[in-house]
Amino acid sequence: MRNMKRIKWIILGLLSLSLALAACAPSVPPTPSEAEIAQQVAETQQAKATQNSVETLVALVTQLSNQPTWTPQPACPVCPTQVVVVPTATPNATEAAAQPTAAAPTDAPGAKCFQFDFLGDVNFPPGTVVKPGTKFDKTWTVKNTGTCKWTTDYDLILAGGEAFGTNKRGDITREVPPGDTIDLTIPNMTAPMTEGTYYSYWMIVAPDGARIGYGPGQQWGLGIQLVVSND
Repeated sequence: MRNMKRIKWIILGLLSLSLALAACAPSVPPTPSEAEIAQQVAETQQAKATQNSVETLVALVTQLSNQPTWTPQPACPVCPTQVVVVPTATPNATEAAAQPTAAAPTDAPGAKCFQFDFLGDVNFPPGTVVKPGTKFDKTWTVKNTGTCKWTTDYDLILAGGEAFGTNKRGDITREVPPGDTIDLTIPNMTAPMTEGTYYSYWMIVAPDGARIGYGPGQQWGLGIQLVVSND
């Protein structure tokens, strides 16, 4: 009887010891699946990439902060001042308007030899009113300001505008030495029959065909501004 009780207590002791050991033993985590392993690998790689990006950005900011400071410089340290030349002489209203373009260039051979100044209208000044068909002679006063003498081989020639019934040419009737003044006339002109304002421009032409006017660039012609009206 005593042996049975002893065996019973031994069995109970062994059971208690087994339970105690089971409670103290470490738990074994379950084995992850393939999908869980792939997700963990992907998260690890993403974390490494993020860390690399941050490290690269920090290095770039550090490099830029060590660059020298740049100060803007003016594009033109000493900019030249543009000089505008304003002509001091202004022609009258007739000569300034619609001047012809058939003048000799200023750099043409003999340009300094062959030039003149306009001194004024002898008759029929700009704006003169005449009846339709009126006959008239137009005269200007000019001065030979060149270094060459004009001969009777020089002429006046229509450079633009109304011919007023002429053959578009007029004669220089005498020699004109440098510095001399002469009245140049286009004779036998006829006013148009239609009312209106008419313009005509004349230049001097040399025997070689070179044309010359007066003013800046010697491009202004001797002008006529005639108002034809029955009033």
